[in-house]
Amino acid sequence: MKILQYLFISLSHKILKILPYRLIRLLSVPIGTLYFLLTFRSSIKLFKRRKIFEKLKINYKPLIVKINYTRYWLETLWLTNKNFSKHITPHVEIENQEYVDKLKKQYPGLIFALPHLGNWEFAIPIGNSIKLNLLAVAEPLSNSYVLNWFKSLRESLGIEIIIGGKGQNTFDLLVNKLKSGKDICLLSERSIKKSGVATEFFGQLAAFPKGPVALSLKTEVPIIPTAMIKTKRGYKLRFNKPFYVPYFENEATSIQHGLKTLSKSFEELLALDINDWHSIQPVWTSEY
Repeated sequence: MKILQYLFISLSHKILKILPYRLIRLLSVPIGTLYFLLTFRSSIKLFKRRKIFEKLKINYKPLIVKINYTRYWLETLWLTNKNFSKHITPHVEIENQEYVDKLKKQYPGLIFALPHLGNWEFAIPIGNSIKLNLLAVAEPLSNSYVLNWFKSLRESLGIEIIIGGKGQNTFDLLVNKLKSGKDICLLSERSIKKSGVATEFFGQLAAFPKGPVALSLKTEVPIIPTAMIKTKRGYKLRFNKPFYVPYFENEATSIQHGLKTLSKSFEELLALDINDWHSIQPVWTSEY
């Protein structure tokens, strides 16, 4: 089964990479609709999630979410260095770059925390084009063939990848990378398991990973909440206001305060296009 998954992804890439970018976006509608119907059990979970947003008068549409999630996958499998340079880079807007420019004069490396909004795969090559030196931490996958394929794809775009894992080794490595001048890019609004820190998110308790906040607390480097937001022809790379994680009476309290600030910033970013937030996996503790 693992070999078949790898072959399917590899073959899809070979086919999709020769298609026009406009067609990739158009294909996401029929394929995403079919995906929505074929995976209706998980789609029902998104309808339950919609109740959270209804209370806040946010128009969350499960079908559009899955269409956009499909677009993310089609774009990612379409990616090559040539396609990115030709079709994505010319149509990227950058908002609030002054936050980054100011902090780069003060710190060798910065911490960027992102939600699963838009196409986060594009954030690093775009960030590197404005003289950042970004690396990403990827989730470990059970299928090593697929994991290595995606790692190679990202590296072909000039992205340095660290495969995350349990324990102190990854954390210490990121601390050293920051000190050496690397900018760290972390997806930060859901935990792989329920082991995250309980954090209020759109009025409900969510399990947030503590990684970016713990890293900021350890190094005294600020966090810049960041997102790739879809536009009509491309994407906007938006930087929200940076924040520091001050030390309170203990580490756990400090991390909770930092995650509360990060959560509020993420709510602001997601409100810009809630239906392009395709974190299909559990986010709130009630979903695990």
